[in-house]
Amino acid sequence: MKRGIYSGALGVTLVWLIYMTLAILTRNAYANLDQFAGLIFGELGYGWILFIMILLFGTLFGALGGAIGSGLVIFIDLKQMDRVDNAQTREER
Repeated sequence: MKRGIYSGALGVTLVWLIYMTLAILTRNAYANLDQFAGLIFGELGYGWILFIMILLFGTLFGALGGAIGSGLVIFIDLKQMDRVDNAQTREER
């Protein structure tokens, strides 16, 4: 379960980091972040806070997705092992 959480969080964080960095470098997305932060905080210059929040939410949603996916795999494996054990028990009778 830990491995799913860590890999989900790391993967989504890296993708968002690369995407946001490319957007800032090529499309000047930082100006939009800075203006939106100005609406929230009342001053310009706080776009970096939104950048960090985007990465934080990406990390949290990636960890949640990894946990759900890992939990489903564990659950399905347990159900399959129970099914195999029940089939073997029936054959022995």
